[in-house]
Amino acid sequence: MSTITDVDSGDSDSDCSIGFSLLFGDDSAAQIDSPMALPYAAINVHSYVPMKLDFRADNFSKWKACFEALCGTFALMSHIDGTAPPNPLTPLWIQEDCCVRSWIYSTVSDAVHDFIMEADPTAHKLWAGIAARFRANRAPRAIFLSQAFMTLTQGDLSVEAYGQEMKKAADRLRDVGRPVDDTMMVLNLLRGANPRFSSTCDIIADDPDITFSSALDRLALKELRLAEEAKLVTSTALNASTPSGCGSSGCGSSCRSSSATPGAAATAGRRRRRRPAEAEEEQQPQGRRRRPTAATATRAQP
Repeated sequence: MSTITDVDSGDSDSDCSIGFSLLFGDDSAAQIDSPMALPYAAINVHSYVPMKLDFRADNFSKWKACFEALCGTFALMSHIDGTAPPNPLTPLWIQEDCCVRSWIYSTVSDAVHDFIMEADPTAHKLWAGIAARFRANRAPRAIFLSQAFMTLTQGDLSVEAYGQEMKKAADRLRDVGRPVDDTMMVLNLLRGANPRFSSTCDIIADDPDITFSSALDRLALKELRLAEEAKLVTSTALNASTPSGCGSSGCGSSCRSSSATPGAAATAGRRRRRRPAEAEEEQQPQGRRRRPTAATATRAQP
C-alpha cells in the first residue's frame, strides 16, 4: 500500500516551475512572476473624460469631475489625492501610476502637457501641478469673474442656454474659492432675464424656497407658452388675410388678383393705351394747350 510522504517546500516550488515548463513551455513560468495586466489599462479614456483640459477653455471643473470619477471607478484615487505611496514601491503600484499618468496625458491639450512635464513625474505631481496652475492668482481672478457673473444677461439666448452660461460663470467662481449659493444664483438669474419674462420673474421672486433648477423650469415653461402664442397669432393673421370665397390656403395671391373689379381693370387698361398725343396734351399748362387737330376732333365726337 502506497503512502504519501512530506516534501520540502523549496523542492515543491521547483517542482511546480518544472511542471509549468513542461506543460506550457518556458515562457509561461516567467509570466507568473511578472505583474498581471490591469483590466483598465486598455480602456478608451475619452469615453470617461470626453473633453480636453485647456487653458483657454475654462473647463477645469468639468475635466476634474470626470477624471476623479474615472479614478474612483477603478479604485485609483490614491494616486491623485495625495495618499503616500508604498515604501518600497511595488510593481503593481508603479503600473497603476503609469496608467493614471497616461490618462492625464491623453486628456489635456498640448499647452497643458508642456506645462506639467517634469523629470520623474508621478500621477499626483501632475495632478497637483495642474490644479495649482488653474487656481493661480485666485484673488484678482475672483474680482473679474464676479463682475462677469453679476453682469450676465439673457439677451437673445434661450432660457436653457442662459441657464448654462449662468452655471458656467458660477463654476468659475467656485474654482477660485468664491462659491455661489443657490439663492444668489436665482436672484442673478431673475436680474438678467429677458423683459418678456417679467411677470414670471415676479412670481419666482415671491417664492423664498425656490431652487435654481426650479426657477429655470418655470422660465422654460413660460418661454414655451410665449412661442405657442406667437404661432397662434401668426396663424390668425394669415387666415384673416385670405379671401372668404377661397377654400385653399395656398392661393391667396391668385385670389387677391382675381378679386379686383372689372371697372378698375378697364380703367387701368385705358390708361395704358393712351396715345402719346393725348398724354402730351394733358401735361401741357392750361393756357398753352395746342389747338385740337382734325384727328383729335374726330375722336372727340360721340
